[in-house]
Amino acid sequence: MSDDPEWKDANPKIENMPNKGKNAILFIAGGLALIVLTIAGIRIRPLGLMVGGFTFISGLMMLVRRRQFFYKPGLIVSVCGFFLLLANPRFGVVAGFAAYFLIIGAVGLAAFGLFQAIKLAWDIWRLS
Repeated sequence: MSDDPEWKDANPKIENMPNKGKNAILFIAGGLALIVLTIAGIRIRPLGLMVGGFTFISGLMMLVRRRQFFYKPGLIVSVCGFFLLLANPRFGVVAGFAAYFLIIGAVGLAAFGLFQAIKLAWDIWRLS
């Protein structure tokens, strides 16, 4: 029924529903992964330095590619890697702020993904 062209013409709102669901899952998974990496990186210094360095370099490599769809994720990944490097206890006061920003960003990502999932469920319920 949903593959029928007449159904799609009558309901243009269903065109972006798979993308909305994918984005909601990615935001929730990204927020949870960032929380786990931040807490593990703060507790275990060598792991935090390795993961932070790898994340920072990966983000920079995404930025160097200069593709339009890699710009925002590359910037976010490189900033998170840089903050994860700074979140180690050797940096003093800066470590507290970096960890604070990482946790706030992670909770924000997960909350935004949850909001997107609820919004998608509401749209599906309303169309049915």
